[in-house]
Formats: sequence, structure tokens, C-alpha cells
Amino acid sequence: MSTVRRLALIPALLAVLAACRDDSGAESADTVSPTTAASTADPTTTMATEPVDTVADTVAESTIPPTAPDGPVQIDVIVGVDDSPDRRETVKVGESVTVNITNPNHHDEYHIHGVDLEQAVEAGVMATFNFTATAPGEFEVESHDTEDVLFVLVVEA
Repeated sequence: MSTVRRLALIPALLAVLAACRDDSGAESADTVSPTTAASTADPTTTMATEPVDTVADTVAESTIPPTAPDGPVQIDVIVGVDDSPDRRETVKVGESVTVNITNPNHHDEYHIHGVDLEQAVEAGVMATFNFTATAPGEFEVESHDTEDVLFVLVVEA
């Protein structure tokens, strides 16, 4: 039989294999059928695939890092929900920090001590502060309107 005719049988063989699945339409947990693009690809091209024995093999081969990569720290505060003078958020000197503060009910003005940033926003609008933590210490983040401390930013060396 010629190579072209043999390759033309691949889509038919795949259809037969698909019909052999169980009634639920799901494939068996211990087998993985190879994926091919033979029906749309050049019939002279073939693909080699290796079956995966278990889900654990798939996870072991994944590219997920064992820990989260370093990156900016994001701190979100909703006034009246998760703000508190006892709330402490810790970052390291040199880290990029984003602080998002929303007061869903009132116009407010916020200030971050030690960074000397402030911003006024309407009710329900998020105030966003982006900065780099440059000095160690404890810095209050507060509302100028109510004078409440929303949280304490702790910057460690």
C-alpha cells in the first residue's frame, strides 16, 4: 500500500478510536489518545506522540515555578470592610508597592506617611499609589477626612 493511502487512513482510524470511548464521552483516566492534525495538515507529514502515564507525570513536567516570582506587592483596602489600625502589611526595602484604597460610601483623601503621597477620590473610586519602599520603618496609611488609620505599612531592611 502506498504511503499516501496509509496516511489517508489516519483520520478514519482516529474516528474509530474516538467511537471506542465509554458512553459518557470521557476518555479513560489511564489512557491518553494522541492528538493529531492529520485531517487539516499536509498528508505527507506525521506527528510522533508519547502517551502520558499519569497526571503526576504531567504535573512534574510542567513549568510552574516552586514559588511565586519576585514582583510588585499589591495591597488592597476597602474602607469599612478590611481597614484597621491593627492591620499590618510587610514589604522589603527596594520592593515595588501598589496600594489600592476604595471607600464605597464616601469621598475621601488618603495619605501614606514616609512616602508622602496623597490622593483625593470620589465615593466608590479607587485611589492607587505606586511607589518603591526606600526606607525601613512603620508607616501609617490614613484617611485625611476621618483621620482613621487604614493599615500600617511595615518596611523591613
